[in-house]
Amino acid sequence: MTDFLKKILFIDLIKGLSLTLKYNLSKSFTIRYPDEEKWLPYQRFRGLHTLNKDAQGRELCVACELCAKACPTKCITVVPMEDNNGIGIADRIAKIYEINLVRCMFCGFCEDACPTTAIRMGREYELACFSLDCAKADKQRLLAPQEIPVEFEGGYVIKARLERTKEGIRVRPDLTKKKRWW
Repeated sequence: MTDFLKKILFIDLIKGLSLTLKYNLSKSFTIRYPDEEKWLPYQRFRGLHTLNKDAQGRELCVACELCAKACPTKCITVVPMEDNNGIGIADRIAKIYEINLVRCMFCGFCEDACPTTAIRMGREYELACFSLDCAKADKQRLLAPQEIPVEFEGGYVIKARLERTKEGIRVRPDLTKKKRWW
């Protein structure tokens, strides 16, 4: 009897339309990216890789090539060399450390395999480029300091401004003013 009344009175249709109406009447939000705002990802976000240094400024990478072996897409190239200048923490450093970002899945296996925590997944997610030359992250690019500190909490929409550089237009975040994503 109740199934019959539900069919006659279109109860299921009314429930579905009420849900649709609820979402249509709720307040929507728009992020004014990249002109005014930028989303700051959480600390566990897997973005562009970073090569880290210790407190004395020495490279943590010992060129053990475990990251390249753990990579399922084989996008990491490491060429070791002897360290005679004390640049690294061991007798070996990476002469060439390169990641092909086109092939990378950003899975984090390289980060898990690294015994010295030299390679980490960063927070940079704006990786679009016009040529394949910028789709390769070399050692200098990976060692460059990140504009968003690792200890900075994420999940915020922060104020940003556009800056024109030689490489193109970049979005620079202002880490002093922030509001929650939701």
